[in-house]
Amino acid sequence: MMGAMTEQAPVPPKKKSNWGAKIILILVALVFAVISYFALAAFLPRWWSQTIGQQVNGSISAGILAGMFYGFVFTFAAALVALIGLNRKVTWPFKIALVVLGVAISTPNLLTLSIALGTSNGAHAGERVLDVDAPGFRTASLVAAIAGFVAAVALVVLIQLWRSRGKKMKALKLAERDRLQAEKDTGRAAPSQPPSGSVGTDDPAPRVADGPDGKPDRP
Repeated sequence: MMGAMTEQAPVPPKKKSNWGAKIILILVALVFAVISYFALAAFLPRWWSQTIGQQVNGSISAGILAGMFYGFVFTFAAALVALIGLNRKVTWPFKIALVVLGVAISTPNLLTLSIALGTSNGAHAGERVLDVDAPGFRTASLVAAIAGFVAAVALVVLIQLWRSRGKKMKALKLAERDRLQAEKDTGRAAPSQPPSGSVGTDDPAPRVADGPDGKPDRP
């Protein structure tokens, strides 16, 4: 019997998820991240402190100026980028990208913070280098970083207030223009009214005939 039996397409076998390989990859990534952290914690504080020490060369005034420059400029730029990323009009992929960019910009200050707050041998070594070769750098960097963050927040607030004021002024101008246009339209549509006290007809008033003595002849 042809057509009585329908052929069924073979169902492909489901792929088995290899959870073992995924777990191994995750563990390898975690181990790599931990090794990278300790390696960077031992290397970066020493490298950063030596770099700043070579720039300052033991001068306290140069250390203060360098700390103010790094603290203010990089904190201001990073905070400004991060605050722009927190705007509601920015989509989530751009939000994440801007926040990551802000963290990358603040790297110099993060390195200084790792030396000031770190407990590793590299952090202690970097602290000693800064104390000798860049006096005043850490304190000036901290104060300038706070000032840079406050300046970035103040700039964003001023921009928002300026935009809000511009929108209000535009709305007021549109409302005034609509009002003037409505007054013009009303003046054109209104009929002309005759002046008060004037006679509504063009015929002159009937004149009373004069009598023989020149006075009006009254009945």
